[in-house]
Amino acid sequence: MRAREFIAEAEQFHSDHLAAIPGMQIIPGLDNSNPYHMWRFIVAAGALDGKGNGYKLEKDGPIGQKLNTITYSKEDGDIIKQTAKSLGLKVNQVSDQASHEPETTNKTSPVKGFKGYAR
Repeated sequence: MRAREFIAEAEQFHSDHLAAIPGMQIIPGLDNSNPYHMWRFIVAAGALDGKGNGYKLEKDGPIGQKLNTITYSKEDGDIIKQTAKSLGLKVNQVSDQASHEPETTNKTSPVKGFKGYAR
């Protein structure tokens, strides 16, 4: 039996199918095969304040569709550079190895200290 004999894609959704998928929305500007654009959509949703206010994100950010890596040690960075070199690829170093919290980061724990775990 051939698949086309038992699998049929409809041009439109059947009403019974739509009834079982509450709140379905299609966003024509985003493609399911592009996880980067879906990730940007999720980041934009996370930036909302509950009243629909957020900040404008472009579909493609400064990285675009290019591979990026985050290294937590000099050794990690060396591995990435050596791997790229072996493939004849260039690596653009964007930030240094140090990590610094922005001034806006809350550095006070909401957890009250207890015996053996002072805060």
